[in-house]
Amino acid sequence: MPQAKGRKKTKSKKKKPRYLFKITVVGPDDKLLGDVLSVLSAEVIAVDGIRISSTAVTIEKTDVKTLFMSPKHSALDLLLSVTYAGASGAIIVLKEADPEMETLYRNEIREEIGTGVATRVIALESGMDDFKRNEIAVLLDEMVEEILSLKVH
Repeated sequence: MPQAKGRKKTKSKKKKPRYLFKITVVGPDDKLLGDVLSVLSAEVIAVDGIRISSTAVTIEKTDVKTLFMSPKHSALDLLLSVTYAGASGAIIVLKEADPEMETLYRNEIREEIGTGVATRVIALESGMDDFKRNEIAVLLDEMVEEILSLKVH
């Protein structure tokens, strides 16, 4: 059908790819886990021993929503398994660099989620300052990029 005079063809806008990833945040210190979650998202809710928060990230013209789940040490085993189920990545939060503790959590992550999962470790030795907040933001961006590359390719 011929186009009417004076009308331009409009290109349909391509929608940005959208993803939702679940990331488990674990570590030996409940307070530090809460601090990291509050840096990742302004709103953190707690339900029966599990803290939950979310945030949005845009990476390479892709919209990514991340759901964070972090178990408190008082969480029941069943609830603990919920924080791992379906996770695309894990963040291990330590007070200070501790290879033995890191290995313990990496083994737990392998056991609960499997191998080939994006995993990052953050040590909050000096406490939560602007530098650490920025480091956590960069860590999240890098982690989401890795998860995207694993999921898309």
